Amino acid sequence: MARNTLSPAEVYLLIAEHDSQPLAAMFLVITGNMGTYLYGASSSQKRNFMATCAPQWKAISLAKERGCAEYDMFVISPNPDPGHPMYGLYRFKTGFGGQIYHTMGCWDYPLKEDVYPFFTALELNSQGYHIN
Repeated sequence: MARNTLSPAEVYLLIAEHDSQPLAAMFLVITGNMGTYLYGASSSQKRNFMATCAPQWKAISLAKERGCAEYDMFVISPNPDPGHPMYGLYRFKTGFGGQIYHTMGCWDYPLKEDVYPFFTALELNSQGYHIN
């Protein structure tokens, strides 16, 4: 949660369930007039229910209710290459329509200033997805 921090963000956890079983979830972050799909995950069970769409629809609706003029689906692969490890995100997110914008990336809001340099050093040396 963004409470008790310097972050101006409103953070929502949205969960899609069926028979009390969570199938998909996502974090929606609202700052100013922008709603952002920050992170999501889904179960491999009942995939035919397409549960990932329900939290997205709720997030878009909630962002609109909160006065957002834009909704950012956030990260996708840099191009529609089926061999890219993030191609599934590209297909899912572009399926909602809209325009693709590649921006300069993310910003960190360190919660513990004293350990932040250690964290960034670890992140730079990790095997994450980086565009060179």
